[in-house]
Amino acid sequence: MENDKEVNQASGLGGNGSGAAFMVMEGKGPEPDLVGEVLADHDADQEDHAITDFSLLSKKEMLEVLKELVKSEDFKKPDSIIKELKPLYDEIRTNEKAEALVKFKSEGGNEDDFEYRYDETDHHFDATIKLLREKRNQFYKSIEEKKSENLRKKNEILEQLRVVMEGEDSPNSFHKFKDLQHQWKLVGPVPMSNLKTLWANYNALIDRFYDHRSIYFELKELDRKKNLETKLELCNKAEKLFEAATIKNAVYELNELHNEFRHIGPVPKEDQENVWQRFKKASDEVYAKRDALVAELHLELKKNLEAKSQLGVDIAEFAAFASDRIKDWNEKTKAILELQKNWDGIGAMPHTKAKDLNKKFWSSFKSFFHNKSLFFKKLDEQRSNNLAAKQELVQRALQLKSSEDWAH
Repeated sequence: MENDKEVNQASGLGGNGSGAAFMVMEGKGPEPDLVGEVLADHDADQEDHAITDFSLLSKKEMLEVLKELVKSEDFKKPDSIIKELKPLYDEIRTNEKAEALVKFKSEGGNEDDFEYRYDETDHHFDATIKLLREKRNQFYKSIEEKKSENLRKKNEILEQLRVVMEGEDSPNSFHKFKDLQHQWKLVGPVPMSNLKTLWANYNALIDRFYDHRSIYFELKELDRKKNLETKLELCNKAEKLFEAATIKNAVYELNELHNEFRHIGPVPKEDQENVWQRFKKASDEVYAKRDALVAELHLELKKNLEAKSQLGVDIAEFAAFASDRIKDWNEKTKAILELQKNWDGIGAMPHTKAKDLNKKFWSSFKSFFHNKSLFFKKLDEQRSNNLAAKQELVQRALQLKSSEDWAH
């Protein structure tokens, strides 16, 4: 019942300043992490673009990509790359197995007796993926364990605050109260499902402490004036973020300011609304600038998608190209390399569309060069056969030259 009372008491926007802190905690305005996600996708697309296409890699090269990921502490990137890389690797592995079966049968083997053994690269690839996933799981498990520990610590602080609040008025109780506030601020994040109730109880206990200790009214007012000075400093910092060099960093710093703002205690009632509105106005301006950038990025990604989609159409005809003339193949090679140059010159695409379009483009690209390779291989065989035939004629002519059997 005590907890319910505390939650209800802190749910409003009034009450000795707890409302302003609670509004920040609730996250008014646009989601502050949106720009980070969009820019992260944009950066990730640019990195993938630099690699060009994983399907161009051999099994050993794919394994090397995974080995590099083991060194990374950014677990989003490995997840994304594994999701794209593993199906490509498995496709190669399946093809190798199918080829081995065909060879086994061509040599007289019975399909029921066929037993395929994966090579050393396959075993290392699977082991590396398992290692990456274990590292990721352990990382997130440690985060959740830390959050649970932080929740336990904050609940202990709440219990101590209740004891102080219900105790006798004394200078020591006030100092203990301030020390507990400081401890609360030092404790890290807690599970999201407990956040709202935890902050509601905390703010309710702070208000009740001050309300029940009227003899410390002067100390309370001094404390609130100090809180006001601190919050006004945060307003100044928030207002300067609009001119930050990069909006991504500005949003990150603004998130930090919001976190600090909500940890500061109540301000004088007459200043509560004004200081909050000033802080909110500065935040909204940064968010508006963020939203404009996000819209611009979406437009850029859309234009890139349209341009690359057209290149995907243009390159499709090359996949079925055939000719018996070297000149035609050389001219087509110049043309397809020009398409590749144009493709590489275009920036990132929307992440949801990039995979399929990349696959379409590079499949046509690889088909052309595969067919070209077959053509020149066949040409080389013809030349070798022609050379052998001519050498045979030369040997025959030499034999005839030295022969004295003119009757034949």
